[in-house]
Order: sequence, then structure tokens, then C-alpha cells
Amino acid sequence: MNMRNYTAAANRRISTRPFAVSALLALAAMLALSSAAPAQTTTDYDTDDDGYIEVANLAQLNAIREDLDGNGDATHADYVAAFPNRDTNAATRMGCPSGTCTGYELTANLDFDTNGDGSVTVTGDTYWNGGAGWLPIGTDSSGNRYSGDFNGNGHTIDNLFINRGTSDYQALFGATDSTAAIESVGVINANVTAGTFSGILVAANRGGTIVTCYTTGSITGGSASNVIGGLVGWTRGVISTSYSTASVSGVQRVGGLVGSKDALGSVSNSYSTGAVTRVGSGSHTTLGGLLGESNAGTGTVTASYYDSTTSGCVSGSSTGCTGSAAGTAQTTANLQSPTGYTGIYANWNANLDAVAGGDDPWDFGTSSQYPTLVYHLINDWDNNDNGLIDIYNLAQLHAIRQDLNGNGDSTNSAYLEAFPRRDSSASGRMGCPSGACTGYELMADLDFDENGDGRITSADATYYNSGNGWQPIGDTSTRWATNFRGNGHTINNLFISRTSINDVGLFGYADSGSTIESVGVINANVTAQNSVGILAGHNSGSITACYTTGNVSGGSAGSRVGGLTGTTSGASSASIHSSYSTAAVTASANAGGLTGRLSDGDIDNSYSTGRVTASSGVGGLIGIRGIGGFEGTVSNSYWDTQTSGQTTSAGSGAVGKTTAELQAPTSYSGIYADWNANIDGQSGADDPWAFGRSSNYPNLKYGGHDVSLQSHGDY
Repeated sequence: MNMRNYTAAANRRISTRPFAVSALLALAAMLALSSAAPAQTTTDYDTDDDGYIEVANLAQLNAIREDLDGNGDATHADYVAAFPNRDTNAATRMGCPSGTCTGYELTANLDFDTNGDGSVTVTGDTYWNGGAGWLPIGTDSSGNRYSGDFNGNGHTIDNLFINRGTSDYQALFGATDSTAAIESVGVINANVTAGTFSGILVAANRGGTIVTCYTTGSITGGSASNVIGGLVGWTRGVISTSYSTASVSGVQRVGGLVGSKDALGSVSNSYSTGAVTRVGSGSHTTLGGLLGESNAGTGTVTASYYDSTTSGCVSGSSTGCTGSAAGTAQTTANLQSPTGYTGIYANWNANLDAVAGGDDPWDFGTSSQYPTLVYHLINDWDNNDNGLIDIYNLAQLHAIRQDLNGNGDSTNSAYLEAFPRRDSSASGRMGCPSGACTGYELMADLDFDENGDGRITSADATYYNSGNGWQPIGDTSTRWATNFRGNGHTINNLFISRTSINDVGLFGYADSGSTIESVGVINANVTAQNSVGILAGHNSGSITACYTTGNVSGGSAGSRVGGLTGTTSGASSASIHSSYSTAAVTASANAGGLTGRLSDGDIDNSYSTGRVTASSGVGGLIGIRGIGGFEGTVSNSYWDTQTSGQTTSAGSGAVGKTTAELQAPTSYSGIYADWNANIDGQSGADDPWAFGRSSNYPNLKYGGHDVSLQSHGDY
């Protein structure tokens, strides 16, 4: 049973995150392909690679009956029509990893009222079936029961209609085998009329697991009905953390939740509130508020209740239901009054996902409401499966300091809070393929001006830190050591004031082997002591397609201060490619428009325009260089001699140009002839620059898409 997505949303109190956008390079590739001749392709029906085939409509739900084990290999015409262009290759079947599909999952709410007139009738409703309604998935015979997983992902199936008063095993699922798992689905506004062994969700559960499911509506047994339940007719398996408010009627062995429980069956942390009544007259001793019949054995019924008031199951009741075969009677007030895991619900915060700790599956609302199920998604924090963990907000950006190697295994409380409901298993960690995460990527623009007043003050309390501002990610002893991809997004209003601290920037110290790419840090205000930059204080890794704007300053004795990085040094891999800064730079010594010090690294296809001020070791692009074979190399890189106030720069390959000279080329020509570089490691040049008009500096783009939101003039 896959419990990655494990509960249902009774009242649609769903807590999820936005879907991630595709990586921009991938998008560029798709745009390029769109102009080529169309190719025969297959449809991926497991886009999140969890082994579950995705069900988005009733036709696909109906087709499941042709593939009861959930492996996606059915060849029935209805199945083929419901899943067109599917991949039938054994190694990649339906898009499942290694072709190993294990069941189905809903990706949308479904409604049997297909014509939207408010009821399921003969006119226009696809599954009316001559008045008989839905044909259950699976029958109760060996080999014909549903045996795969079915994950509702908190979605609902509305207006289930079945009218077969003399037919047995009627429900959404006719019968489930011992390997089946049904989870996280609500079947609402059901109208079921059936014979023996029938329910709304499952008619006969022969050893499978049903968890975090619920039903509403009604089920009515025929004149000879036997074993009728609001959720399940008969069970030998596990039912946990589920409920039914459906009204239930039948002849015998009729229960608000379950008609009959086998000796091996178990029910826990569940309840029912629907009216339970008899069909016909005579003696009815096996009607129950929760269970109509409960056979003694190893199976138990624990912490499960029925509403004695709304069910009508009280002593002397004229409905024929005077109690319950198992479970505890509670008044409406008793069921509604707890507003947390207390009292009768003290043990309901169950561990459902096999990861340590309770999973908080219930919302208790107010003291006048019954508990409802909450849909907690085990979040896929690598939605595009590229191995990079997705960042949507400042809390998540802040939390990555607890995971400097980028593998997503941090147990720090701030990290766990920033990435809630993460998958912590080794094979599925954070949603990365095979659990192999290799860094982080931005999925949105971020702004430290939290109250939107245009300045960073104590009112921006979260990261103001009593005036010290942002704490850099990584330092000289614990360094950033993995990948960070901005996907062209910006980080706005970075504020740092740590005048006695070295290695300061958005990243304090980026180690050799690390990468920072495709991000703009704009409107920054950074002040520190030594090795100070807006993007990184000390960079020993690779920086590609990044840019900065704003101001950066060294302290009273500050040195090695640059617009992009303070120091680029420490390993032969230290590099800056296809990047720029327009930031103003101030230091007592060793200041450069792009980097304060370059040693044992390289800079290419980059430029700076910001004013640079220092008393010594000052350069338009680079403040100082290393010596004794550690000078580093500079190629095709420039600074603006007019706006910087500097006519010289360290680095023999750094070339000063006037504003007009930097702005005049409008393509990869002249001084920019070699700037169409391969920056993504794939074959061919990547067209990383947009040159605009002859009155613009070059702006960055990434994979063919503009990433610089700062414009140097009109395009």
C-alpha cells in the first residue's frame, strides 16, 4: 500500500502547495520542438511517477474494471479508449517508473450528474444504464476482485447512483481483494438501492485496507437485503480513520458504517451518524448504529462511535435499531464537543504513513461540528522530477541552510516546518527521483519587503533580525556545497548589516563543486566586513547567468568587496560565467564591480556597471588578483569606465568600455561576438543574452526566456 497521499477532504479543507512550473530550459526545448515536424508520442498517465495511473474523468474510472490489479496492461476497447496514446512498453507502461504500475489515483473530482441538472436520470447522464446506474468495479469471485491501490487524493465522487434492489455486491467497488487499498476518497450524495452484501464505497472487503474515506447520501436494501453498510457492506480487512453520514436501511445485518464485520476484520478511529432503519416488519436484531454484526475473533473495533440520536439506534426504537453490534454510542453533543485530540478522540491522531508521529488526519471544527477528514498531501517537493527541491517562499529559502548538501534529509525543526508533509523515506525523499535530491530551485520571485512599504525595517520582522538582516547561507566552516537554480526568478530587497562578519552575501560561502545559476538578486543593501558580495561572499564554486543590483559595502576595515561576489577563489572550479552586476560597491580596499578578489578561478562573458569606491586595490571589474600562479583568468569581460568611475581593473582580460561601447551592439557581434556560450552543459550555444537596442546594456535571459526584470532602457 502506497500511503504517500493519505487522507480525504470531507469539507475540502485542503492544504496543498502550488504546482511547480517546468524548468525553463526544458520549456525552451519544448518550444523549439513545437516548430519541428510532429512526432508520434505517448501520453504519460503517471506524471508524478508514484506508480499510480491517473484518473481524471468517469470514463477512466469506469475503465478500471478492465484492469483490476492496476498494472495498466488491459487491452479491452473501453480501456484503450479511456487512456488514449498510452505507452504499452513493459519497461515504461502508462508512464509508471520502470513500467511498474500498482493502481490508480484521482486527479479531479468526478460527478455522475454528467448533464448537470441536479440529479442522475435517463436524460443525458452517461452511466444511467437504463435505470440500473453504475456497474460496480469488480465482482466477488476469485480473480475478479479489485486488488490494486486506489488513491482518491482527497477528491470526491458525487452522485453515485445504483438501482439494483435484487442484485448483490453493489457499491462503487463490488469487491476488493486482500491486496487492495482504498484511501482518501469521499463518495458523496450517493443513492444506492441494492440486494445483499452492499455498501456505498465497497460492497465486500475481503482483507484489504480502507483508510481516510467517507460517504454521504443513502443506501437502501431490497426486500431480501442482508449485510448493508453506509461505507462497506461486509469486511474482513482494515477500516480506519473513516466515517459515514449516509442513511442506511435493510432487512438484517445493517450498520451505519459496516453491515457485517468478519472475525478477522477491524475498525478503528471511525464513526457514523446516519439513520439506520429496517425494511419491512418483524424482528430485526442485527441492525446497528455502527455495525450490524460483529463476529468475534482477532479483529477488533476500537475508538469508534455512532450517534445514538441521529441514527435512531436506542433502546426501544421503533426503527428496529436499538444499539450496535460493536462501537460505542455517543450523543450528538459528545461527538461534536471535542475540538481537538482529546476525550473520546484522544487516540485519533494516528500514524497513517509509516513515518514516525501522528499524521493529524482530522479537523474537529467547532463544538457544534462533527470531525471531518483533512487532506494532508505528502508533498512532492520536486514536482518536475529534476532532483532539485522546489522553493516557493522565504521560509524555504531560509531553511536550506539546514541542508547545505542539498539532499533533503535535514531534521531541523525550521526545515521541517518550511517543507511540511515531506517524504522522508530514502527512496522517495522530498519527491526526488529515487530519493536522490541534488539541490534547490526557485519556483517564484521572493521579496524581503514583507509588508510592501518599499523599505526593509523592523516591520519586516521575519528576517530583519534586530537590524542585522539576512543571515547568509553557509560560512567558512559549513559551506554551501550543492546546486541552486533560480529559474530566472528574482530575490528582491536583500538586506544585510553585519559589519563585523566575513563571507557575507545571500550565500556566505559557496564551496568548490557548488553551483549557483539563473537568479537575480535585486535592490540589495549589503554591508559586512571582508569578502562581501550580494550573491555570495566567498565563491569557490560555479556562478552562471546571475545578476545583482543595489549597493554593497565593506566595514571600516573591509576588503574584498564586489557587486556579485566578494571573493572568487579557493579552487580551480571557482568561476563566474555569463553574469553581471550594476550594484554600487564601496570598501576600504580591494573592491571590484563584479568581484573584489579573483584567485585561482576564471571569469568570462560578464560585465559590471556600478560605481566602485575604495582607497586601494580598486578596479572597475575586479579589485585585486591572486599571485604566484593563482591569478585566475578573465576573458570577454568588461566594465563601464564612465558609470564605475574607474579606468583600470585587475585582470589582464578585463577590458574597460564606455557606456556607448557596451550598449551599441544589438546582437552577438563586436565585443560580444563570443558571448553566445554553452552554459547548460548540453550541446550547442544557449543564447543567454538579450541585447535590446543600442541604448541598452545586455540583459540576461535563460533558455531563450528573459530572466532579468531590471531593464537598462526600453526594449
